Amino acid sequence: MPPAPLPALISDPTRLAALASYAILDTPAEPGFDGIVQLACRLCDVPVALVSLVAGERQWFKARVGFPSCETDLNSSVCAYALERPDDLLIIPDLTADPRTSANPLVTGEPFIRFYAGAPLVTPEGHVLGSLCVIDKKPRPEGLTAAQQADLRVLAHQVVSQLELRRAIVQRDAVRADEARTYRARDALRDAQAAMATAGGDVPAVLGALIAGAMQAIPAAEGGVVELLVGDTLIYHAPTGTLAPHAGLRLGLTDSLAGYAATTRAAHFLTDALTSPHVKPELSARLGLRAAVVAPILRGGRVLGVLKLQSAKVAAFDAVDRDIVELFANAATACLTAAEAQAETQAQDVYWRGLFDRLHEGFIVGEAVRNTDGQITDWRYLTVNPAWGELVGIDTKGIVGQTIREVFPGIEDEWITDFAAVVDTGQPCTFTRQVGTLHRWYEGRAFPLEGDRFGVIFLEVTQRVEADTRRAALLQLGDRLRDLATIGEMTAAASEIVGRTLHATRAGFGLIVGDVEFVDIEPDWTAPGQGSVAGRHRYDDFGNIRAPLQRGEPLVVNDVATDPRTQAEAGIWQGFAINAFVHMPVREKERTVAVFIVHDVNARVWTVDELAFLRNVADRVEVGVARVRTEELQVVLNHELAHRLKNTLAIVQSIASSTLRDVAERGPVEAFERRVLALSRAHDVLMQKSWTAAKMRSVMESVLNIQGGLDRFALDGPDLDLSPQAALSLSLLLHELATNALKYGALSARGGKVRIAWRTEEGTAPTLVLDWTESGGPPVNAPNGRGGFGSKLIRMGLLGTRQAALNYDPVGLKAEFRAPLADVQVSVH
Repeated sequence: MPPAPLPALISDPTRLAALASYAILDTPAEPGFDGIVQLACRLCDVPVALVSLVAGERQWFKARVGFPSCETDLNSSVCAYALERPDDLLIIPDLTADPRTSANPLVTGEPFIRFYAGAPLVTPEGHVLGSLCVIDKKPRPEGLTAAQQADLRVLAHQVVSQLELRRAIVQRDAVRADEARTYRARDALRDAQAAMATAGGDVPAVLGALIAGAMQAIPAAEGGVVELLVGDTLIYHAPTGTLAPHAGLRLGLTDSLAGYAATTRAAHFLTDALTSPHVKPELSARLGLRAAVVAPILRGGRVLGVLKLQSAKVAAFDAVDRDIVELFANAATACLTAAEAQAETQAQDVYWRGLFDRLHEGFIVGEAVRNTDGQITDWRYLTVNPAWGELVGIDTKGIVGQTIREVFPGIEDEWITDFAAVVDTGQPCTFTRQVGTLHRWYEGRAFPLEGDRFGVIFLEVTQRVEADTRRAALLQLGDRLRDLATIGEMTAAASEIVGRTLHATRAGFGLIVGDVEFVDIEPDWTAPGQGSVAGRHRYDDFGNIRAPLQRGEPLVVNDVATDPRTQAEAGIWQGFAINAFVHMPVREKERTVAVFIVHDVNARVWTVDELAFLRNVADRVEVGVARVRTEELQVVLNHELAHRLKNTLAIVQSIASSTLRDVAERGPVEAFERRVLALSRAHDVLMQKSWTAAKMRSVMESVLNIQGGLDRFALDGPDLDLSPQAALSLSLLLHELATNALKYGALSARGGKVRIAWRTEEGTAPTLVLDWTESGGPPVNAPNGRGGFGSKLIRMGLLGTRQAALNYDPVGLKAEFRAPLADVQVSVH
């Protein structure tokens, strides 16, 4: 059969643009994705798992287990059909029986795949990029279990979270790179201007400073030169770097890119000289030129020359480099026109004004305001650029002349004291600080000017700071959850961290009742002045809002008064001081069982990053709650086991008593009952630590307490953690020794004592040594014969090692027992 038609969604431009925005195709393997496919294989019990991204002409695997190729053509793709199921899994129990896949080359040939299940990778905007799929080489008529399907969906969400996080990091790095590039160009331009100003009328020094500054601003440049125009000829002056050997070189206006810039009186950048019509091939080879950026040096309407930077690498420069070189070329004009210094100074003022107006950074010139004692208490705006208004959200009209306290009532004192220090000390400072009333963060540099004036250049970095804050909050939450032991403590801690991190007015955790019919909100975190909404609430009383949560999707409302789902009930929401909210679902077995809730008293737009943060918090709380519930269940099971075990021992004792009731000799019967009691006491001690370990001293005290009281025993040794087997063995051993001491030994006399000491000895194999020493009793004689069952237990020693040394000293019995320490103690993994 011919292959079935592929879905049209594959070539959808919007979907492909969404995929391209992640810049993920053909990137190296990453542990975050590799771990997901390995877990998918394990959970679904399959040999193959893939993170498959469907491009316009191929499917490429970001992570794979059990599949040799990193990509296939679309004719071999099964994941392409998952694009049509954004809300559910695509499960094909037998690929040979499905018309979409029966002719697939991977089904009819190697590796002969037979079973497929894929969870769609859906972006927050609803675009399906591909799927997280699991594959088997044999049909699976039963498909996947409900738990496996749920696991696959959760893992698919994790893949999308990884993609979102990866994209956010790439975007952040790009922004930082742009910021660094801007600051580097600004500093280089400032240094070049200072050097040109101090050069006076020395033209070579001026040109050298100009070229050095331009190459500092653009590190990709390998050589630089100013080509001064004399008539129709450009002459090389002050060549630097790879152009240094070409001082005095003369070129016509039609020979090079510099000539083209002089002719057009515009800046240009060249990607590859070998394909450019403006560079002669022989000149390119002579200069070692492949890429270049040029800008004419103009005075009025006349071309004085051309500033050129070059590289031997293709595509070394871009449009931003062209603009930077143009800035340097313009800055050189004043220094090359000494005869018109005043006019050029005015032109430079206009230029700088235009530059500041074009800057993306905010720029301020301020002047300190002093009190009668000469202390700086405020400062006023003398100059602001348009970017300042955009960055702070205020119209620049009317700002000049006002003080910062007038423009921003309640502004933090540091915005005055730090700039006052710049004026008073003459030292610049850098800052990263928030304007609290704006809820925005800014980063920049303040520097002194003449007198009480100073300048500030800054950028808004709110997104970066808040991203760092959210990342730190998740780390803090992880640390807190590890240390908490109850669900209430966990949800309270998470609520406080979320509320403070997102600057919300309320945050809490609610348990879902029914099919998202009610929510029981546990004690919540609230901002100062806000009331709690803890208690049971009926969803239908608050609008048509249940559907997203029933589907396992976040319920996000930016404004209850305008959202059609809550508009009719906006008054109810506002009665609780809620104008914006998020309910982030927690799922279990394909149903929403709880929600993480965040409220804001003001309408606000919940960003993708904030929702991703809430999703991470909900996931972490879900894991923590599951851990606590598992531990609580284990405690219940342990107590049930203890109860059943004690009942069993009681039954054993009852049966023995009934069976041996007619035995005339009561000694053996009573000994048997006491041994059962000793076992019961040992089990009680073990239960205190969930059958994982028992403290050695607790075991001893529990057994010896029934032998006449602990005041006749002296215990001396480290309180070791015993394994369950060692605890039971020690209980029986001490019971037999104490019973014999009561009958025949030290405890049979009023003043008799028993000292029990234990220690560890190092060696080839570390050993526990237990010493039993009796004193104050009647003279001791060695027993005749081998003795009864109790004597056998004593000779078997600890854990049946038979390392028991008995010394029947007339003063009192002395015994030493040895056992490997590794067998006695609890293993630590």
